[in-house]
Amino acid sequence: MQYRSEIDGLRAVAVLPVILFHAGFSWFSGGYVGVDVFFVISGYLITSILIEDLDRKKFSLIKFYERRARRILPALSFVVFVTTIFAWLLLNPFEFQKYGNSLIGVATFTSNIIFWRSTGYFDESSELNPLLHTWSLAVEEQYYVFFPIFLALFWKLGRNRLFWLIIAATMLSLILSEWGSKNYPSANFYLAPTRAWEILAGSAAAFIIKNKGEIKHEGLSFMGLALIVFSIFYFDEQTPFPSLYAVVPVLGVFLIIIYGSKETLTARILSSKAFVGIGLISYSAYLWHQPIFAFSRNLLGDIELPATIAISLSALSLILAYFSWKFIENPFRNKIIFTPKVIFWASSASLTVILGIGLAQRNVVDGLEAEMAYTLTDSDYVYFSNIDEREFAASRLKLNLPSTETIVMGSSRMMQVSSNMLGGSSINFSVSGASIHDDVAFIGESVSQLAPSRVLISADPWLLNKFHGKTAWKSVDELYHYWDSVIDSQNNGTSKPFFEDSETLVSNPGWVWSIYENVNANGSLSSSNGNHELTAKKSSDGFHIYDKNYISKEKEEIRKGFDRLLSYAMVQYEKSEKLESKLISLISWLKDQDIEVHLVLSPYHPELYSMMELEKPIFLSIENEFRRISESLGVNIAGSYNPENIGCVSEEFYDGMHPKSDCMSKILSPISTN
Repeated sequence: MQYRSEIDGLRAVAVLPVILFHAGFSWFSGGYVGVDVFFVISGYLITSILIEDLDRKKFSLIKFYERRARRILPALSFVVFVTTIFAWLLLNPFEFQKYGNSLIGVATFTSNIIFWRSTGYFDESSELNPLLHTWSLAVEEQYYVFFPIFLALFWKLGRNRLFWLIIAATMLSLILSEWGSKNYPSANFYLAPTRAWEILAGSAAAFIIKNKGEIKHEGLSFMGLALIVFSIFYFDEQTPFPSLYAVVPVLGVFLIIIYGSKETLTARILSSKAFVGIGLISYSAYLWHQPIFAFSRNLLGDIELPATIAISLSALSLILAYFSWKFIENPFRNKIIFTPKVIFWASSASLTVILGIGLAQRNVVDGLEAEMAYTLTDSDYVYFSNIDEREFAASRLKLNLPSTETIVMGSSRMMQVSSNMLGGSSINFSVSGASIHDDVAFIGESVSQLAPSRVLISADPWLLNKFHGKTAWKSVDELYHYWDSVIDSQNNGTSKPFFEDSETLVSNPGWVWSIYENVNANGSLSSSNGNHELTAKKSSDGFHIYDKNYISKEKEEIRKGFDRLLSYAMVQYEKSEKLESKLISLISWLKDQDIEVHLVLSPYHPELYSMMELEKPIFLSIENEFRRISESLGVNIAGSYNPENIGCVSEEFYDGMHPKSDCMSKILSPISTN
């Protein structure tokens, strides 16, 4: 296969925007399309090699996978091993456990599936995940399990017919992607079937080049480059992706491959030493950048990186990339030093070790939520940065808690609500990004056990959103399904609690935890001064709230997050009749037991609310929808998304969506018994 330096230059155009996007530079709001550029390049290069092998009747599936192993695994294994060392040293227990799941994904090339099930790519928590970027490697490897076999099986049809078969598959995958962007955006982003069309576009380009050779066309090749650049600077996190929008960068790469022969201006630009140099180390740069940014954010305690640090870390990823390219990638391509047999055994060994480490550490914090629940039995609200909130809340319900007057259930926007605000006794079971499923699970169980006279439910805008997509509630899956069936049957309250007295609460963490606790800088699950309620909370959506460091933030720092908060869980919105029905059934079930129900509309920061009125009026409609539901059911609704309706001012907010205690007290004063 003839070497094309402009393709290496195109790799630089792919990797640099990805790095700068993850560094947090707003100018590169569509930098994530660099991954799509990589997909097309990969499809072109790999298919070109396969066509050549099939033409010469030298195709071998084993040799193909050997080439993939040489290209992918040495640098990947090295970066993962280094990253794992830093994970043991720096990550808190909750993040460390999630990291173990990431290692399993890397070792089995299922990272995309694991991240699809646990987090959204644009969630702030993704910025704290050192191995999030391995999802794209998983997509490629899943694709290349089947594509070579597909080519070999249908090669007898002839190149022309096979080309049109690939075009048909490309169109089917693109149609699926467009449909998925509207109905299952998270799965659409991560999974191979809706990404395959991008790699297939590169494969189609390989067939065209094989038949016609490179075609010189200044206008079309430059248009290709312009389409990629346009995507990088124009697209953002609110752009449905992948979808028909993704055709823009994919078409751009396609045009450069077909029409960007060496004589064109586009090819000369991409063939410059700077572009080719970065392109050569692009794979290693891609591997290094995410761990560097994730650990830095964990150390600094903030998602937002100062510009000087972001630039320095971006440069560091390129420096490390050069060394791993020179001393790891290149040597392993030498077939004399590293024979196919050595590659096979080294690959198997490295993946086995990574899998073993992942399996060992994924359970490192098992039982620790229960221990904390046992330690803090009498506290009416406790939130930690380093535990699974839902497991902690469920663990508290396995204890013999005293009866209480009020149950509080909601998202992080309700976490500061306590007995002091409400008067009388209360227990708060709020969890970050709470869904209807969380409400059903925790309200059902707490009402059964604690016999409250009233329940407060947070009416967050995403609560009825079909596209909310959060699956965190599945950590209490059995609890939810139990109470969903009880409430669905409108049982009159005689149902037994899900958790029996015989539940085993405290478990021994074991030897993995012992090692981790001795080497980790942030391993403690409680605050050093014993004031647990004031322990910094870094919730699973990435926000730092209710701690002195956050309170001291300048106004301008708070404003920086407004655009992101405007889209939190609301990139798309369509009311789900099913979710609304579950909320209505829950409220009706509570009323049948003579329990007083209050829906609570926590306000947004005044400036953010002004943005909502102009850019996302759907929030206003959702508030009216909750008011309609409360009126139809005859239950009280307190508060408003509009802070002016309550009298809350800017100083009474931690950030755009989390009101401080002073503001929440104004909302709850009419129902307080103080």
